[in-house]
Amino acid sequence: MEPTITTYEYSYITQQVNNLVSAYLSVNDVKMRGVVRATTLERIVPLLPVDDPLAQTFVHGLQPDRLTREAAAKLIGMIEPLVIPFPQLTTKQLSKLFRKVKKLKQPEWGSLNLHQLTYLGWNDGGNQKKYLVAPYEGRLIGIQGQFNPETIKGLCAICHTIGNVSLFVSTTKTSGLGTYTRNGNYICRDSAQCNRQLTEPQALTDFLTVVRPKR
Repeated sequence: MEPTITTYEYSYITQQVNNLVSAYLSVNDVKMRGVVRATTLERIVPLLPVDDPLAQTFVHGLQPDRLTREAAAKLIGMIEPLVIPFPQLTTKQLSKLFRKVKKLKQPEWGSLNLHQLTYLGWNDGGNQKKYLVAPYEGRLIGIQGQFNPETIKGLCAICHTIGNVSLFVSTTKTSGLGTYTRNGNYICRDSAQCNRQLTEPQALTDFLTVVRPKR
């Protein structure tokens, strides 16, 4: 079967299963654990492909009254083949997205799990820059910006989660010849972690609408 689960849905499923495990560890009442389990299944089953054997095994594995974190991690990994991966772009494809960058630092593809990426982001610490490739209006776009080396605890503009964030400043062209606007947003220092926390696409779309290059 072709993958049907989006990466942000996969993150949401992962979040729900981890919450279920936390409930199992903290709630002693059997009936209450049953309620939490039923609520979890109600939230994630609609996101899974109907009649797929992997999905069925995954759901069955959530049925026991107790679930360890190790067992949960194995279950979550089981459905990874059902997730639509982020495309692995060639050097040429990336260069086309960042035409004005003469020496584009490439992302470390070997360290990335494409099944967990709603967007691609990597840091160029030497030049204090960050590069983002993300889907926007049916196509991939490239965003670059200055990335402050200072890290603080704050709210990420992309995943809307409190964590280690840095100031990302992009420059976009506005109406009028030669008129530019600088946009500053705090986003996760670690884009892989940000992706794992990204459970719905609207915040990313809103962020891209502000920082994307204007033609």
